[in-house]
Amino acid sequence: MLKTIIALIGPKRRNQMLALIPLMLLASLLEIAGLSMVVSVCAAVSDSVWMGENPVMVWLRGALHLGSEQSLMTVILLALIALYAFKLPYLAWENYMVAKFVRTTRHEVSTRLCRRIVHSPYPFFTRHTTAELENLLGQDTFQFAAGINAYMEMLMEALVVLGMGVCLLLIDAAMTLCLTAGIAALTVLVRVILMRPIRGASQRQRDANRRRWKWLHHIVGGIKDIKIGRHEDAFAGHFAAASAECARSDYLRQFWIKLPTLCIESVMVLTVLLYIFFFVRSGRDLLDYLPSLTALAWTALRLLPACSRINASLTEINYAKPSVEAIRLAMEETAPQAEAQDHQTKVAVREGIALRRVSYCYEGRPNPVLRDVDMEIGAGTSVGIVGPSGAGKTTLLDILLGLLTPEQGQVLIDGIPIGQCAESYLQGVAYVPQDTFLLDDTVRSNVAMGQELGETDDGRVWEALEQADLARMIRGLPEGLDTQIGERGIRLSGGERQRLGLARAMYQDPDLIVFDEATSSLDLETEATVLRSIFRLQGKKTLIIVSHRLSAIEHCNVVYRVQDGMVVREKPEPKS
Repeated sequence: MLKTIIALIGPKRRNQMLALIPLMLLASLLEIAGLSMVVSVCAAVSDSVWMGENPVMVWLRGALHLGSEQSLMTVILLALIALYAFKLPYLAWENYMVAKFVRTTRHEVSTRLCRRIVHSPYPFFTRHTTAELENLLGQDTFQFAAGINAYMEMLMEALVVLGMGVCLLLIDAAMTLCLTAGIAALTVLVRVILMRPIRGASQRQRDANRRRWKWLHHIVGGIKDIKIGRHEDAFAGHFAAASAECARSDYLRQFWIKLPTLCIESVMVLTVLLYIFFFVRSGRDLLDYLPSLTALAWTALRLLPACSRINASLTEINYAKPSVEAIRLAMEETAPQAEAQDHQTKVAVREGIALRRVSYCYEGRPNPVLRDVDMEIGAGTSVGIVGPSGAGKTTLLDILLGLLTPEQGQVLIDGIPIGQCAESYLQGVAYVPQDTFLLDDTVRSNVAMGQELGETDDGRVWEALEQADLARMIRGLPEGLDTQIGERGIRLSGGERQRLGLARAMYQDPDLIVFDEATSSLDLETEATVLRSIFRLQGKKTLIIVSHRLSAIEHCNVVYRVQDGMVVREKPEPKS
């Protein structure tokens, strides 16, 4: 998994990770040095002649040219005070740098993944639900960061354990070897036993979290239908079941993190007690080995939490593997599309749009939705598209907008294949659907969607609202353009939401405006007003209007009927 993480974070973050290793190494050395000096002081206090007999202390006294053991003890105590005075701020800073690296790396990976998802072709969003993508950018990136943090913590604690092991070897080699063997055997055993359950629990939590998001979306999006049908308990029950599975997986993870810690503590205590037991049985005097036992006790106080954190980190790493793999697969799926933006030709629908023998079939369906479609949409003309539900009108629009790529045939914009000019072509297109997408923001932000607050032209916003027959209502609001419309425009009526979408299209001043049943939710009087505004653009803009209402298409220059996979021109002569 480490190889996958390194590949995902990129060269810049890899270099930063390498730069953190010396910082963690110094932190580990400070831990080891501090503990070594504490052990020396404890050993000297428990046995007054220890400093005079210990070879390391004798060498140190000679190297520092000190006249007595008391002078050496004074130097050690002063060094210990200075070390801890430096150690606290340094460890705080080192922890801050590691935490900053982990969180900013998560931010960078999630942002890069979000950008790739946004730039992915439209079919990508037909394969993945909103809940899946929210889970990917939320829970999975969180577990990804937890995995990085676990690796870095494990590295630091491993350095500490290594240093403590060296100290223990110098104190008592036999005890150290017994302790190391016991902890290593236990760690391997626990890893082997828990590896599969941990990964399974992680995968179950991913699935349950996705289901939680799904049912929450269903509740928010369909609350009116849910309340009218009295389905509150059913939907809340689905959410509760998914939430319960998330909780179960999470508390099992916490249990598996704590379990090795409890086992390691027991192994360490049992090993020391057995060692002392055999030591006593051999007839040797414990007082002679009191300094060593005191040193062992102090070392164990730091060694136990270090070993526990290593095991906890291993558990976190195993738990993070499904999420890391999900991010890797998402990066692979989105990368080619996100990076295929080169060699684009600029167009502005000056001549028109043409479909040449276009066919399209959805995956899993035996028959194509559209077959051998030929269409001509001249620049500045208004084109109506009619047909029964399910005939393929939406598919035809998606192909015209470049969202779907036909299996056969070509879409030409001013004679240029749409694949070579899609970016500039869509910059000049406005789309008004039957159900307008609205931001949970102000009226101004919804009309001028995509622009920053300082870039918005309020004069154009009001002009667009006038064209959509919405300006009078907005002026009557206390906050005017700064009025918050709520999530999905819940503070507006259905007709007002639709007209706000029309105003957005007008504000863009596009070359092509596509109306997909855009007036179907309006009353006849409001529709007539809006249609007058739309058809005032005739000759100035290219208009494509899909509607079931004859009133919406009766003034179109050309009308096409979509039926049985065919597109037939019903109005062969443009209306003068």
